Amino acid sequence: MRISVYCSECFTRIPLPPADAPPGEVRCPSGHPPIPFEHRDPLPAGGPPEHCSRCGKAAFYRQLDFDQRLGCLILFAGAAVALGISRVFGGVWFVPALLVFAAADFVLARRVGTVVICYRCDTEYREVSDPSAYRPYDAHIAERDAQVKTVRRMNP
Repeated sequence: MRISVYCSECFTRIPLPPADAPPGEVRCPSGHPPIPFEHRDPLPAGGPPEHCSRCGKAAFYRQLDFDQRLGCLILFAGAAVALGISRVFGGVWFVPALLVFAAADFVLARRVGTVVICYRCDTEYREVSDPSAYRPYDAHIAERDAQVKTVRRMNP
């Protein structure tokens, strides 16, 4: 399993040492303040993590390991192509063009892995043995840590 955190200043992804490493801190390559981690036994008996290595919280969610900005760009491109096709060949071709992009999206989603993320500090756990043990993102659970995350994300 690979564990990574994000710098709160520049949002650079920084890998954490293995789970058997002693507590410490990692440094951002851009020279921002160090990021502490604790490794509170995140991998009990080789299973999925129970506590976050950075903040110790026990609330995680799973999502596809895919950049959401790229996904939105693909969606926009699909809508633009479908509009162009319907303008050139007639409105009846709009839905079939969208279905082609939907099928491509479905195939892409099946090939992309899953990442488990901590609600509080956004620490990412890749290559988790059983990501289906976690629920998808839930806004009600995320709201508990919203003030902490909002302040952290507002720092440019």
